[in-house]
Amino acid sequence: MRRYLIATAVALSACSAALADTVGDVLKQIAANNLTLQSAAHDTRADVLDIKATNTLGGPSVEYSPFFTKGYSGVAESELVVSQEIDFPTKYAARSKQAQMQQAVGDQLLAKQRRDILLQAQLVCIDLIRVNQTLAMLRERLGNSDTLLLMYEKRMEAGDANALELNKVKLDCMEVHTLVSEAEGERTALLQQLRQLNGGKPIDVATTELPHYEPIVDFEQYRALALASDADVAVAQTALRAADLNLKQQKSEWLPSISFGYRRNTEQREAINGFMVGVSFPLYSNSSNVKAARERRQSAELQVQQAQHDTEASLRTSYEQLQGLQQVIDHSDVKLLQESLALFKKALQQGEITALVYYVEINSIYEKLQRHIDLHCQSVKLLAELHRNEL
Repeated sequence: MRRYLIATAVALSACSAALADTVGDVLKQIAANNLTLQSAAHDTRADVLDIKATNTLGGPSVEYSPFFTKGYSGVAESELVVSQEIDFPTKYAARSKQAQMQQAVGDQLLAKQRRDILLQAQLVCIDLIRVNQTLAMLRERLGNSDTLLLMYEKRMEAGDANALELNKVKLDCMEVHTLVSEAEGERTALLQQLRQLNGGKPIDVATTELPHYEPIVDFEQYRALALASDADVAVAQTALRAADLNLKQQKSEWLPSISFGYRRNTEQREAINGFMVGVSFPLYSNSSNVKAARERRQSAELQVQQAQHDTEASLRTSYEQLQGLQQVIDHSDVKLLQESLALFKKALQQGEITALVYYVEINSIYEKLQRHIDLHCQSVKLLAELHRNEL
């Protein structure tokens, strides 16, 4: 019964994290489950509703004033005023356009935030695949070490090996076990990052195959296309259009507000009815508001230029780093390294080399293989950053 419960617990634990076949599957889940994106969408809708709320008529004003005097029982005189104030009609149309522009700004900000979160998730997935590749290599190495340990224990019993060689094999087994534990710890930390991005829902990436991105052949052509579609630049450009619209709206705010209403005066039960009409001009505040709007417009224009410069610098830096990494990767012969591992193992088994010589050589080879995995992963991460606006 206890064995059954343990097996059930292990099965439930294994199924608790959703397995994703590809990085694309992970990104789809995170786009749907990320709490930050959901919160940002609500904030965008709330900002638009705030603007629409200010673009409605205010409630009517009702005032009643009774007057009393000596020698008269009850209310001697009274005044009833019912009034309504409205802005100049063109102001409502301008605010409606501002609400639409606020929606556009919010949509661009949300698109940028979505891109940044998905890029972060993509980079975590690539690191997970790197760790998966490392673990696959280490487990293969551990299997070889265990096989050699059994062989040297038999040789030791037969008198064909010495204690120094056996201890060297045992130390290598211990070292590989430590490397496996470290890699598994890193994998657990990466999965936790992915879970946070996925709205607290566990998700796993079991593949060892890195995602493929189209290589960038002509950087200048790529740069022009990237700048035209970059989310940071798009946010700044939309903010500039919003600043233009706000400046136009502030210039139209000099138009008066109109008030009209009904007035009834009663004196000793005799009533006088009348109407009232009035206008109010923002003579003092509007000038300052226009100046502030003009300053914000100039600031927005500078932010567009800065966003373009920052984006271009980031793209060029990533591209140059990628070119340098690619040259190193091209000079790395993984097939030769793997063939060398097999040859050294065969030489050790046939007694052509000692265990001490064997481990000096294969440790160097495994370091080169790990270096290749790390560099290849780094190059793919740079490509992911260069293609970030496709997310």
